[in-house]
Amino acid sequence: MDDESVDEIVLAAIVDERGRMLVQPRAGDPLLAGTWELPGGKVDPGEDHAAALAREVEEETGVMIRVGELAVALCHAYPDRRVALHAYLCEPVGDARPVRWVRWTSPKEYRAMPMPDANIAIVDALERVVGPQEPGKRLTDDSSISYK
Repeated sequence: MDDESVDEIVLAAIVDERGRMLVQPRAGDPLLAGTWELPGGKVDPGEDHAAALAREVEEETGVMIRVGELAVALCHAYPDRRVALHAYLCEPVGDARPVRWVRWTSPKEYRAMPMPDANIAIVDALERVVGPQEPGKRLTDDSSISYK
């Protein structure tokens, strides 16, 4: 890996009222094919994390989200690139249903699924904060942003 650049990636831990997270199969990356990941993607130049995350999640899953607090941030080096990952706690908003290939899973179930290496530390952090939730209790209006 000669390039010293780091891709800035935002991930959504979209949590339902039962404490399950939305995960999806990885597409378009031969190195990570067959793994399951949290929805999200690259942050465009000049774009803030919440806007990038809302855009990426809606593009990938059809779900609009409310972005809450940062759950974990870490850097990871893959053989072909370096990434800075920022995983945010999120809630679905509206009544859009996710696309058919996504799956709701508990952190424990997700740990047993094939996932990108960097996600192991993310699941460790999420297991500490994600559990059975009361609807609307995770995020507050002043600590989150909702995007269409």
